Amino acid sequence: MPKTNRPRIVFVEVLVDRLILESFPNERAPYQSARSDDGSQDSMDRMRRRIIWHINHTLSKRQKEVLKLYLVGKKEGEIGRILGVKQQVVNIYKKRAVNRLRIVLNHNPVC
Repeated sequence: MPKTNRPRIVFVEVLVDRLILESFPNERAPYQSARSDDGSQDSMDRMRRRIIWHINHTLSKRQKEVLKLYLVGKKEGEIGRILGVKQQVVNIYKKRAVNRLRIVLNHNPVC
């Protein structure tokens, strides 16, 4: 990911927004409004809270570390060097974390 001069964003917002856009691409295109279909922000706020809760309570410590580094722009190879594991291991942690989030979020849809 190329470096830019954009201001840093609070980690939780980066994590949730990027996770929604990359992990759930069929839910909403990146250029669409963040507002839900009913015109309120409530649906997106609920989704953010659910994702944050599941990240904190469902994922392993290592999966959280990998996701955090990935979502702030680190490449898998860099993450591997930081954590002292191979790039393939980072890829496995990342895929398992995203798959686990998909399962728990699809199993318990937003009301």
